[in-house]
Amino acid sequence: MDKKKAVNILFSTLLPLVLYAVLFQPFGHTRITELTIHTTGALKAMGIAVLQLGIIIFAAVKLNGLSLDGTGLFSFKAKSLLHIILSLFFIALIYLASCIIISFISGVEDVQDTLSVKLEAPVWLLALMMLAVGYSEEFFFRFYMVDTIGQVLGKKAAIFISAVFFALGHLYQGYLAVIVIFFIGLGFQWIYSKYRSIHVNAIVHALFDVISVLVKGV
Repeated sequence: MDKKKAVNILFSTLLPLVLYAVLFQPFGHTRITELTIHTTGALKAMGIAVLQLGIIIFAAVKLNGLSLDGTGLFSFKAKSLLHIILSLFFIALIYLASCIIISFISGVEDVQDTLSVKLEAPVWLLALMMLAVGYSEEFFFRFYMVDTIGQVLGKKAAIFISAVFFALGHLYQGYLAVIVIFFIGLGFQWIYSKYRSIHVNAIVHALFDVISVLVKGV
């Protein structure tokens, strides 16, 4: 194996994992049962998400040589609104189905009922924060991680790995919730593969999170 190929393989496997550990710090959060979202915290989270997005795009384009053309970043068609509605229902269905199945198997009535959220920030700020987080996470997990690791291990393996790491980022919600979010991650990957629009994914991600906070506090 020549040096250039070895470096490419290294960048395609280790760099995404390093960025994941640095940007999302999945194991740096302890289990919590109550979360308060206030204005200062929402602004801080939004700023962090925007910074994460910038780093991810820089890494994808400058370090890994990926093209953003296939992400749908530069186009948003009218029919994308329909795709957003359909995708939101699809993700909600996955969420409900996986919660019911896991609850039946585990005997726990509600696998995500242990985390309560108190909203002390304006709803519009919550929406902006979730949108920033949606773009950051969808760019990383559905595009960057799959396209880089997929070059070495194949796309199917990369999709599975991406969904696992996406789920592990929610360890603070408990292990049963992590299983549910794993299937949600696979659902988001299917949406991205079907519509190839990062906008659809990010907006659906944000809407799902906002609704979760407002309705149940997930």
